[in-house]
Amino acid sequence: MHPLYGRLHTAAVLLPLLSSLGGWSAHAASNLLSLRRPAYASSVEGNNSAELAVDGGTGARWASEWGVDPQWIYVDLGATAQIDRVKIQWEGAYAKAYKVQVSSNELDWTDLYSTATGDGGVDDLTVSGSGRYVRVLGTQRALSGYGYSILELEVYGTGGVNAPPLQYGPNVALNRPASASSVEQTLTAANAVDGNASTRWSSRAADDEWISIDLGSVRTIGRVLLNWEAAAGRVFDVQVSSDGAQWTTVYRELRGAGGKQDIPLYASGRHIRMKGYGRATGYGYSLFEFEVYDYVSGHPRPTYTIPSLPTPSTVQAGQGSYLTGDFKMPQPRYPAYRAESVKTPLPSNDWWQSLLIKPLGDSIVTLPLKSRFSSQGLGILSPGAGWINGDKSAVNADGNPDVFLMSNAIDTSKMANRVTGYGDWSVDSVLSDNATDKFKVTFVKGSPYLFTQFSDPSSVEIYSSRITQIFDERNAAILTADGASVTTDRIGVRVSNPDGGGNLQTRYYGFFAPPGTVFKKVGPKIKVQLGSGQGYLSVAALPSATDLNYFHQHAYAFVTGTRVSYLFDEASAQLTTTFNLTTQLKRTGFSDQTLTALFPHQWKSSISPLTALTYPSVRGTLKVREGNTFVTTNRFQGIVPQFTEPANPEYSRQLLSQYLLTLERETSGNLLAADAYWQGKALHPLAMGALAADEIGDVVYRDLFLSRIRTILTNWYTYTSGEPDHFFYYNPDWGTLYYRVSEFGANTGITDHHFTYGYFVFASAVLATYDPNFRTQYGAMVEHLIRDYANPSRTDSLYPFFRSFDPYEGHSWAGGYADNNNGNNQEAAGESLFGWVGQYLWGVLTGNTSFRDAGIYGFTTELKAVEQYWFNYDGDNWVPQWTHKTVGQVYGSSNFYGTFFSAAPVHIYGIHWLPTSEYLTSYGFKPTQVANLYNGFVTDNGGPETSWQHVVWPIQSLSNAQAVLNKWDATPVQKNELFNTYWFVHNMTSLGQRSADIWTTGGASATVYKKGSTYSALVWNPTSSTLSVTFKNASGITGTASVPARSLVRVNPLVRN
Repeated sequence: MHPLYGRLHTAAVLLPLLSSLGGWSAHAASNLLSLRRPAYASSVEGNNSAELAVDGGTGARWASEWGVDPQWIYVDLGATAQIDRVKIQWEGAYAKAYKVQVSSNELDWTDLYSTATGDGGVDDLTVSGSGRYVRVLGTQRALSGYGYSILELEVYGTGGVNAPPLQYGPNVALNRPASASSVEQTLTAANAVDGNASTRWSSRAADDEWISIDLGSVRTIGRVLLNWEAAAGRVFDVQVSSDGAQWTTVYRELRGAGGKQDIPLYASGRHIRMKGYGRATGYGYSLFEFEVYDYVSGHPRPTYTIPSLPTPSTVQAGQGSYLTGDFKMPQPRYPAYRAESVKTPLPSNDWWQSLLIKPLGDSIVTLPLKSRFSSQGLGILSPGAGWINGDKSAVNADGNPDVFLMSNAIDTSKMANRVTGYGDWSVDSVLSDNATDKFKVTFVKGSPYLFTQFSDPSSVEIYSSRITQIFDERNAAILTADGASVTTDRIGVRVSNPDGGGNLQTRYYGFFAPPGTVFKKVGPKIKVQLGSGQGYLSVAALPSATDLNYFHQHAYAFVTGTRVSYLFDEASAQLTTTFNLTTQLKRTGFSDQTLTALFPHQWKSSISPLTALTYPSVRGTLKVREGNTFVTTNRFQGIVPQFTEPANPEYSRQLLSQYLLTLERETSGNLLAADAYWQGKALHPLAMGALAADEIGDVVYRDLFLSRIRTILTNWYTYTSGEPDHFFYYNPDWGTLYYRVSEFGANTGITDHHFTYGYFVFASAVLATYDPNFRTQYGAMVEHLIRDYANPSRTDSLYPFFRSFDPYEGHSWAGGYADNNNGNNQEAAGESLFGWVGQYLWGVLTGNTSFRDAGIYGFTTELKAVEQYWFNYDGDNWVPQWTHKTVGQVYGSSNFYGTFFSAAPVHIYGIHWLPTSEYLTSYGFKPTQVANLYNGFVTDNGGPETSWQHVVWPIQSLSNAQAVLNKWDATPVQKNELFNTYWFVHNMTSLGQRSADIWTTGGASATVYKKGSTYSALVWNPTSSTLSVTFKNASGITGTASVPARSLVRVNPLVRN
């Protein structure tokens, strides 16, 4: 088993499928040498990069820039080869005149073929020559307005590094009789053996399903190919039988990931079947093709130890419980690409987790850098502030990489990454083709550097067709001619490269090496021989060419760890967050202090000294700090779960009671929902209604709503054997808790846990305030949810540290894997904040200061990030062309005006304004900005709201409550939120606006408001004892209050109450 892929499957590895080469013999004189080898090009149009011409398919292509001759593409075969055939499949933009050339050194090229009468289509050329590199050089385009474009470039011969394909012979399952346990509509079993990859078999949506093939006679089977449709098998057996009745398992898969699964075997039987136990999706099992091949003498004879199927078990947590070990439950993607030392529980929902689930991962967004592994190596880009698209709905900081960094000792047809370690905002990944750490990269969010190490100091290559100048420490041009070399410890490069919008950008990079390093220019590459027997090299995005020497002084402080810590001071209500980087100095005589770029929410809250250097980014201006530590400080202004009863004359208790009756009727039916997210949405109005009812002295409604909450929560917090829904499941592969039915991928994608569980924890805190037995009986299950999405512990054996929260970016991420070219994403800023609200209130209720302080840290930090990145309150973070007052979705390197479910402005704005609860008043510390936010919605909407009034009106009331009262009409308001909207708006009328002038000490749950010159404070005491509260302002103590047990009160913070 290949060491890089050892975690992929229990008993087998995925092997590349080269079905088009099935007739080629292992001893044939010629075979395909170029498949998935590194490819390089003179230019790239859009995302049509060079490696797409050697990917084995015609669904993607290389394309050059338009209107420029000459252009070229070449492939590195890895070693010298005897070349006898070159096949070029042209796209419509073909070459009228071109050459095929060969080289042994990437400098000197010899013609193998030349034509001036090219006609496109497929050119299948017989050639003869020897070399490692094969180039197609286009000298005249057929279409003058375009460039050159090749669907596939295939080079054949002997030598190189790609192993000759094995000969498997014919597919002995082709058109043989096939049967299945079930069929979906007309998708019969025969479709899986018809040789047509556009037809398929599909079973019903059940786990225990199978498909069987009668091969006609007993055969010795050497290989099975399962070409899965998206509805793949996750847990299944390959079984053989002599009679179709008694079956022997010869292969068992426990972590199937779909795709084309090539399984080597050595087994005999007339009948063969796929026996499914657990599906990868909510659909059935579906195969495009089920191919079977005879064993070929001389091939390996694999045998597999068949592991036992996992056994479900129930884990008790107080009087609650959850399920684990059930392979029939939906499962997240297996984190295969990691070293053995990287143990569970694993962090998800950050910016680098695609490296765990994909051989090369997706884009790693560390601003000011954006990087990605490919067959060309590590692509590096400093994308800047980004470009706005045509309809001004998105700003994307993207484009093709400026430069690539690679080890030429890696066989790209076999390579994959493996994560070898991580910190709080850093990750180490090795790119290699075997167990040797051939090319290690440390990515650090906010760092202008990438820190790399190579096992072979002579293997280092820098590649870019966009370098316009290479310069030295005096900014003088060097390496101006091919073959030129220089011995130095640093070089700078200037790159001219269009961004994703076609705008030409000029950027600068520095490469910092050991003393005695030799840099040699070879065509589009700089080949590097690292000096002094060392294998390290750091790369930095430079603000300007003149910064090369300053960055050189800090380039040898390699970051080896990142750690965040926070401290909440009860006496001052101050939150202090410390960011610490650990470095290893690679070279004496240089600084051991690294350079770090702070995000706007950080530098606006920090007194740590900064340099004058900055970077533009999609998040705003990043400011550079010199040093391994920096600190941010913010005051926690408090959270309470609900308001007290309004005191304004327009408010009517009678009307509120009618609205509570509406809530009772809206929640009197089926209380349970299969999807925990929608269950949480149903819990919220009940919890808010119970608190409001208590405030007006209506214990009947209070207790009724609490009873309904208890019914829901005790059902969800208890697993009963055989129940289909309404329970939680623990997955040990990642260390995460989720549920069976999820519209948004909380199970298979580990998405949105903080959104969902915030509702549950908030409702649990409300219920436990009035029902101490609930806390005793089910508090352990509540804390499992908290530990899953916002765990403050670094030593928890079940859950990772702060799963959903990115401590450097200052906010949470919704996606589990960040498997997107623009990085991870988050849409619902309000629900993300509400997750912290639930954790904080539970911590206050239970006296758990660890949970309480984690909630304070998360809420206070994320509120600052939401103000900066979702709302741009200071007006200095977005590109000038962005006309909206909000971002719908924040991605690691993109801002998008839209949602996953709607393009309506009321939803794009409103998704950040829910759920309605007292925490939303934190948006209103800056009344002018929150007014601009509402007015921006009205502008984008083409007028005031016509839907989602229960979401919009509370936000408008933060700056102009009277305007909402003036247009109050209960008719269009969502019925189960009618009371809550009314209650919120009237409280804003009564209390005024949130004030940061006064705060509470001692960790009390309290918030302060100001109307005119009058201050009011809301204080929540969920405990069984009287609570003493002290209020302070910048001058000292302003007042005190004594708050009765289990009460929410309104007091004057300027007097002793």
